[in-house]
Amino acid sequence: MENVNVKIILINPKKEILLLHRDDLSYIDVPNKWSFVGGALDEGETPEEGIIRETKEEIDFDVKDITLFKEYDDPKIKRYVFVGTIDKEISELTLMEGDNMNFFKVKDALKMDISKNTKRYIEEYF
Repeated sequence: MENVNVKIILINPKKEILLLHRDDLSYIDVPNKWSFVGGALDEGETPEEGIIRETKEEIDFDVKDITLFKEYDDPKIKRYVFVGTIDKEISELTLMEGDNMNFFKVKDALKMDISKNTKRYIEEYF
């Protein structure tokens, strides 16, 4: 199976984006950085199924309204980036992976310690 990654830009009614702060573990991709919800596909999953599963696993949210924003064919990995809406407050979400999460205005997110790809997706989408 090829290496495939999915991410989702979740936007709340205030036009803020949800970012998760990744654990500071050397064996994970981009440790100790802010990033979007997402991860690797499981065997046999479509990108849509994968992002729905990852969103449930990471923040215990059943995302329904998703649209494919862009596909990236990077040298070692194929990436699918989706956009979706989220109508929950932070207090209504349960962080299951990472050590923090919050909603941020786009301009503020770009000033944070975000992963290279998170920055790329924000700049290309907004």
